[in-house]
Amino acid sequence: MKTRIFAIFVSIAGLCACSSPQTLGVRFDSREAAWFSARGTNSLNGTAIARAYTGNAKTCAALPVYLFPVTTYAKARMKALYGSESEGFNPALMGTPANFTDDDPAYFATSRTTNCDAKGRFSFSELPDGDYFLVGEVTWQDRRAGLPQGGYLMRRVSLSTGESKEVLLAH
Repeated sequence: MKTRIFAIFVSIAGLCACSSPQTLGVRFDSREAAWFSARGTNSLNGTAIARAYTGNAKTCAALPVYLFPVTTYAKARMKALYGSESEGFNPALMGTPANFTDDDPAYFATSRTTNCDAKGRFSFSELPDGDYFLVGEVTWQDRRAGLPQGGYLMRRVSLSTGESKEVLLAH
């Protein structure tokens, strides 16, 4: 019981401490992402997996996976959320919320989204050559404490010349 109360206290404290918006200090320039709307010959396939504290593997089954073109704005956003521009994990509980005062809706309009299938697999096709940020959600509720677990995984991926790349997002 003490563990459950402590977990609830920590989650509330974490939510309160992280609720103030951040500023990225960079504006989204749609011209940097214009190439992303082209139809290409590349594909990106994979799965997203996170390990629960019990040791069980959880997948992205039925959850979204996002693909963003690498731009100056996207790099600043990924650095703020994941501490890196190459790969990272942002926990659902006590992680960095995507709460930016200067968030631009046009950034999200340039992304592509798919959902993982029942086996935790995702696929993007007809992608143009370029650099991408792949972001997968692997979240679940802890039944005992009722708190969100897992989080968001990110990896930077490059595609070119009709490539079909297999990616594992794992934490």
